[in-house]
Amino acid sequence: MEPDIPTQVAAGKANARFERKMKKYLRKWVRNHEERTLLKFDQPPKDYLANDALRDFFLSTGQPLLKLLKHRFAARHLSRPASEVYFDEVTGDPLFAPSEQRIYNLARRMDSERMHIPFRSVHPVKQTAAGDTAPIDTYPPESQEIRYNSGNHFSSRPANSNVFDENSRRCSAKAGGNLHILFKRGFMEDRLQEIKSLTTGMQQTGETLPQFFVICSRHSLKEGHYGVSLVIMDPANPDFPKRVIVCDTLLKELPHHPRWWNHFVGEYSLVFGNAVVEILEDLSHPLQKVNIKGDHPYRHDWDCPYYASGMANALADLVNEDSALVLAGSAQAIHDAMKDRMPDYYRSSLEIKDRQGIQLANRLKRWNSGRDLVQNLTEEISRKSAYER
Repeated sequence: MEPDIPTQVAAGKANARFERKMKKYLRKWVRNHEERTLLKFDQPPKDYLANDALRDFFLSTGQPLLKLLKHRFAARHLSRPASEVYFDEVTGDPLFAPSEQRIYNLARRMDSERMHIPFRSVHPVKQTAAGDTAPIDTYPPESQEIRYNSGNHFSSRPANSNVFDENSRRCSAKAGGNLHILFKRGFMEDRLQEIKSLTTGMQQTGETLPQFFVICSRHSLKEGHYGVSLVIMDPANPDFPKRVIVCDTLLKELPHHPRWWNHFVGEYSLVFGNAVVEILEDLSHPLQKVNIKGDHPYRHDWDCPYYASGMANALADLVNEDSALVLAGSAQAIHDAMKDRMPDYYRSSLEIKDRQGIQLANRLKRWNSGRDLVQNLTEEISRKSAYER
């Protein structure tokens, strides 16, 4: 079910309330920390509060985002659900309060990577000194590459490491018994070598049950696209898999191989030998739109991390719920079973959703990635406060 989206007026009122509370908070901070107002100079107090107080707060405060999130009004607004956010009907950009956008931008620019709230900020080179998002028409005339960049819009910004960590935690929680989740940073070849090593260890301890390995990693340092695989190993033979299923995300109908097929072939051959190519089964899902140069950047599709996570979760669920199908079922039956476990992208009829439906699902995932990070930080603050009492 699609979330209820508030009107621009309702979201604007919530933003205005947040803005008033932020100004009150900064006014009090300036009054109590006059020695930290490095950027005040000869500005009238009103101008300083409007232009530079928040930047001074970030410059002179240890862990500034955590400090802000100790206050309920800030934690509540920054972690509000998507149902309370207005998204532009054309670009998909969320409507932020001015101070809110500055918080996201300054946290990315001045705080630690862990405080980089996914998708809600622009790259530091696209920010004004105060932390506002610089209008594209202020870019230098020769900066065509910066103008034409997906990072200008919420719906097409690349995911950061916080998103990968979140997706990894959720998928890895499904591991247990003879299901192993290798949803890790690094590259596909690293994961395959790890599988070989783990299976060799199981052979030495006398394990006899088939072992299922779900992998999600980038292909290589040069090719950063995410690949997903399910590798079934017999501990008696750690040098060669019983079955290998590989999944890619790019829009291409089976049985045509996706663009990254050769990367899968190369990585598996390097670890298990050339003969492994004969058992590679392509169960890719045609989810990702091909980006067309000249198209509006907000129409670009940079949601590979969510597609890959969806496929990895579907494979893990399938192993837990019907390992017999995974061991001996047809490729088509497994492919359909994966679709049934990916309701964000497929209808109950197993037909793929239209682009608008997929974009809405990804927009919600993007918002919730940021929301989850803010909520996790807030919970961390609460735990520390309870410990220090």
